[in-house]
Amino acid sequence: MQKKSMKRIFGIAALVTLTLTLNLLVWTQAFFSFAVLAPLAATTLLALGWIVMTLLTLAEHRALEDRTLGGLNAVFSSTLFLGVCIVLYLLASAWDTSWDLTEEGRRNLSPQTVQVLQAMDTEVEAVCFFLQSDEELVAIARDKTLRFLKQCRQYTPLLKVELLDPTIDRARLEAMNITHASVQGTIVLRSGERQRVIILSGGSPRLEERDFTNALINILRKTEPKVYFLTGHKERDILDEDEEKGGSILGNLLRGESYHVERFAIKISNPIPPSEADIVVINNPTMDLHPVEIDALNTFVKRGGRLVLFINPWRSSASGYARGEQLRPYIEKEFGIAIGNDIVITDQAANIWQAELTVDNTPYENIEDGFMAYRGAFNLNHPITRAFDQTMMLQAMRSVSISKNKPKGASVIELLRTTPDFWAETDTEKLLQAGQGKWDDGERKGPVPLAAVAILPVDKEDSPQGYTDTRIVVVGDSDFASNANIIIPGNLNFLMNTFAWLSESEDLIAMRPTGRETPPLILSEAQRRTIAWIAIMLTVQLTILAGLAVYALRRIR
Repeated sequence: MQKKSMKRIFGIAALVTLTLTLNLLVWTQAFFSFAVLAPLAATTLLALGWIVMTLLTLAEHRALEDRTLGGLNAVFSSTLFLGVCIVLYLLASAWDTSWDLTEEGRRNLSPQTVQVLQAMDTEVEAVCFFLQSDEELVAIARDKTLRFLKQCRQYTPLLKVELLDPTIDRARLEAMNITHASVQGTIVLRSGERQRVIILSGGSPRLEERDFTNALINILRKTEPKVYFLTGHKERDILDEDEEKGGSILGNLLRGESYHVERFAIKISNPIPPSEADIVVINNPTMDLHPVEIDALNTFVKRGGRLVLFINPWRSSASGYARGEQLRPYIEKEFGIAIGNDIVITDQAANIWQAELTVDNTPYENIEDGFMAYRGAFNLNHPITRAFDQTMMLQAMRSVSISKNKPKGASVIELLRTTPDFWAETDTEKLLQAGQGKWDDGERKGPVPLAAVAILPVDKEDSPQGYTDTRIVVVGDSDFASNANIIIPGNLNFLMNTFAWLSESEDLIAMRPTGRETPPLILSEAQRRTIAWIAIMLTVQLTILAGLAVYALRRIR
């Protein structure tokens, strides 16, 4: 009887010290500390004492009593269960798979980043300079950067990652011509002689996927396509930083993807074609072009130049020159793209001027026959919109369609269209005065095309850049490229895909990473330990106590 009492005491004491050990381990998160090892040693001694008392009891009775057998069975089952848990934990640790449950989708790389990584044909070195500090923001930035780069390396073996301390490896820092490293982190991407520096800063420092991808494109590109923005007709200015009407963000985005961006004007007295440019952009001209300017542009495109036109509806046809309107007739005659003298509106929305272009697989009734393949608003047969899966927002639009008199050799495709409830209002003066319109016989019903592209063959020997064709993109709206609206992911991706297609960089046509970010939740050490203890130990212990309470009540009754 005495041995049974000792066995019970040893067993209960071992369970109590084991519980104390586990609680201290979760709270301190330091296995080799005295606070954890001391109760663990006591647990081991008490467990050995329980085993000795059990064996002595068995020897004394010379038989296996039912309760003793049940106790040993419980010990064996618990040990076996613990071993299974350890094996499962090791398997889970080795299985490098995760699910993206974050609001902004930060755990998955964007299609463009994956595409750029998989297309790499040269080694890129990512040198990460972080202070070896326990400061909270630095630790978060370092861990997230290394985790992100590890994710990138899953798509290419050519990305090499190195972690350095700028205070210890000062010579490496200076060899890269970096005079100052951010306290919160500095990342250098290098490929051959080209390098880009990403400096982390702000209240939530992290290596943004957008910055990484742009830097990667910059160092991998062998050339910088030149994009010239036409001025002199009250166009949207790429130097204008106005939050609503400016165009500076578009210029910055192009520079971020390694385009050389400039403004230029065609002098009436000396109309020299911009032969050194790859792409000429006419962004929302509010005045028509002079015939001399049209001739200079025509010389440019006939040599393989690429042209982009974002054009809002005018209040009336410009007719300030003796030969009448210039730009729209030129585009239609030379490229087969008809720009309507209209405004595309709807009476089914609160804002009749605005169109939301979405991805929709539902066919429009009585419209799809003979109409080119679309996925909602986006053409499936062209690289710019083929894989589009986002929403665009356009406003104050004019129709852009294939001309009935398409020039010989021209390939013209419509890119965007509205839903069927839109139409092209031709009485623009009345619409602008009254603020509302009504469909009349003869006006084009929806879906109304809003953008088109054209390709014409040219002689490669006549092209300064060696192009074999000239390309043009026309969109019947320009507000989607303003500072206020370009931040919409669909608008941004359509724009950047357009320039990638024009510069024959189709490997860059993809959905780009967004700049959305959620600031990290900074917890104190005590808060982290409390959360870990509640999640791991408190829940388990409350469950065990509930089970013991039920067992005790059943025994009493």
